[in-house]
Amino acid sequence: MKLEKALNSINTLIISFILAGVLIGILVAAQFQSSVAANSYLVDELNAQKNLLQSFDDDRESLKLKIASVRQQIEENRQKMQLSLEQGNLERLEKLKSLAGFNKLIGKGVRILLAEGKPNNNQPDASFIHAADLRDLVNLLRTARVEGIGINGQRIIAGSTITALGSDILINKVKVVAPFEVTAVGDVSLISNRLSDQSAYPDLYLRIKNKEISFQLEKLEQLSLPAYDGDFIIKFANNNA
Repeated sequence: MKLEKALNSINTLIISFILAGVLIGILVAAQFQSSVAANSYLVDELNAQKNLLQSFDDDRESLKLKIASVRQQIEENRQKMQLSLEQGNLERLEKLKSLAGFNKLIGKGVRILLAEGKPNNNQPDASFIHAADLRDLVNLLRTARVEGIGINGQRIIAGSTITALGSDILINKVKVVAPFEVTAVGDVSLISNRLSDQSAYPDLYLRIKNKEISFQLEKLEQLSLPAYDGDFIIKFANNNA
């Protein structure tokens, strides 16, 4: 009996050890799995953060390149605008110089040829072309807003003089003689309309009508006016006047 009890106690103890070992194994395995899962989560999280940082770096580099490209385009456009402004200013300057008579002028316009006609015995000077006739014609052309006027190779500007010295006519202090070729660049239609107004130059028109003076008008698609090469007279205003 004692031996049987002892064997039963030993078996019970063995079973207890086995159960304890199994339980410990289960606990260790669970702990190991939990540790592996936690470690795997941390690694994934670190990898995700690294990938995010790399993405940020890539985006930053891309933005840098875009900013550099935009700055280059801005600089190129600024240079183009500067060149355009300079070119525009030069063109305006050349246009103003041409209008002022300082440059050669080419464009559409008219050519008027004034020549002495048949003499009038009652009025010997009726067939003469006077300085006043040329001045009247120039003033009439100016009302047609012409871009430029020339007479016998002399460019007429705001300060030009058309004067008589005895029987001679001086334009820009240069002697000119008949026949007179008056050229004007501008709106051909408007110029023609102005010249058709007989009341604008009645004395000259009367002599033209009586054939004492020859008047020929020619419309041209292109004519050239020389640049003004005379003296410049500058008058200063007197504030005390």
